[in-house]
Amino acid sequence: MKRGALARLLSLVALAAGAIAPPVLAQDKFPNRPLTFIVPLAPGSGADTTTRLVAEELGKDLNVPVVVENKPGADTLIAVQSMLKAPADGHTVLLITPSSVTLGPALNPKLPYDASRDIRPLTASSRGQATFVTAAGSRFDSLQALIDAARSQPGTVSMATYGGHYYRLATELLAHQAGVRFNLIPYNSPTQALSDVVGGTVDAMIVDTGAVLPMIDSGKVRPLAVSGVERHAKLPVVPTVRETGLPDYSSYIWIGFAVHGSTPDSQAAMLESALRKAIHSEAHLAQIRTNGAEVVGNDSAELRQLIAADKERYTALLKQIGER
Repeated sequence: MKRGALARLLSLVALAAGAIAPPVLAQDKFPNRPLTFIVPLAPGSGADTTTRLVAEELGKDLNVPVVVENKPGADTLIAVQSMLKAPADGHTVLLITPSSVTLGPALNPKLPYDASRDIRPLTASSRGQATFVTAAGSRFDSLQALIDAARSQPGTVSMATYGGHYYRLATELLAHQAGVRFNLIPYNSPTQALSDVVGGTVDAMIVDTGAVLPMIDSGKVRPLAVSGVERHAKLPVVPTVRETGLPDYSSYIWIGFAVHGSTPDSQAAMLESALRKAIHSEAHLAQIRTNGAEVVGNDSAELRQLIAADKERYTALLKQIGER
């Protein structure tokens, strides 16, 4: 081949390579398709509502569609497994709670996943109290009255729990410290549980405060006590459990976001930064203020420390109440 022809051929090869390169780079862009948020709770909970706000703000920031999928059941196991089956490329985000990363592993060492290996925490979005409620026309006008009834007739007072281990353990903690036994009724959805409480099928329940505030305001349910150390900002006249005679009781639930444990560092870091920005967006802050919860928005290292501390605390508590 003549030198001139060879030069022209090499030029054509270079041009072809240049034409191919942009699509290859485009495939490496993150995110390059819609993001999916997997929520281990049914629609209607406070965590579901705030997650949808964070997802919406994240989608605006990253300029991609975001789909929220609710996968309740099996104490968050269904949601966790759904996330783990998806590609570990950062396009699937899991809403995590203590049930999925601390309580579940503490209660069941034989879970089909290793929380510390398979779930990569990114950031916690908020922390809040829960509220013990009963029907507006219930015979229980205080938490103490409910405890007294459970003490005089063990197992006859029914308490609904839902969504995972947290609400059951918060109820078990109350029973343990009060020295009583409740008849626990598990639900997948807070909506159905609240419906049965309002209808009198179940005596009471502990529920996410943000989700139940509208029903308290409308007079459909009566708040008995809140689970935190101090009274809830949106329920200033409702006593804490501590004020009703159990000075050591406190229970908070946090929610956060995580990805598959094998997600590359670059994708995880980008998501962490974008999520923290979405968590501090005005829309999310306004919703959190409405619920009376606390914004967290910590980094992944701080969230890992929180998870480790929670796991240690819950493991000790489970031993106390005889769960293991």
